[in-house]
Amino acid sequence: MKKLAILLVLFTAILNAQNIKSSGTHFVDGVKDKKWSNSNGADFTKASFSDFTGSCYVFLEVDETTLVSFETFTKVKSGNLEVKLIDEDEQTFFYCKTTKECEVLKEITLEKGKKYRLYFTGKNAKGSYRVNFK
Repeated sequence: MKKLAILLVLFTAILNAQNIKSSGTHFVDGVKDKKWSNSNGADFTKASFSDFTGSCYVFLEVDETTLVSFETFTKVKSGNLEVKLIDEDEQTFFYCKTTKECEVLKEITLEKGKKYRLYFTGKNAKGSYRVNFK
């Protein structure tokens, strides 16, 4: 019975395993903010900046068509920041533009074989963003 319970837990963990692949932060025109700092992980992307003007994005792909929960948090002390999730066809799944704070909590079905981009566009923005996906 104990072995069956362990197998059930392992099977459930495999079914719920992270299917999302994220790749880097790509800058459209390079980064000019000398205080730009970012990091990416298997289930998040985040950055802080002092004078961000321009655009950058993170690629997202899934191994299987799956429902993904997105938690987006932005804090802007000055300037403005736009955050959006788009697919290859430029279809927008969520969008937020703010001069203060923005929080988006949304579940979106991502399709296998498509590339998605989390786009960040700033104009003299000082602040930070974090997007969690699972």
